[in-house]
Amino acid sequence: MKMLWILSVLMLVGCADPARNLYEGIKANNDAKRTPNEQAVSPAPSYDTYQKELERMSK
Repeated sequence: MKMLWILSVLMLVGCADPARNLYEGIKANNDAKRTPNEQAVSPAPSYDTYQKELERMSK
């Protein structure tokens, strides 16, 4: 039981930024549904760009 606890804690440490992982997963899912032309015309912003835009809007 103790080993299971240690393994689960170590797995959680590997997910350093869950918000970034969630954003990138949703972005990848949405990109998979779009055609190459749609992706070229309006690419989805990266997580860093998204975060900067949120900070700019909150000020």
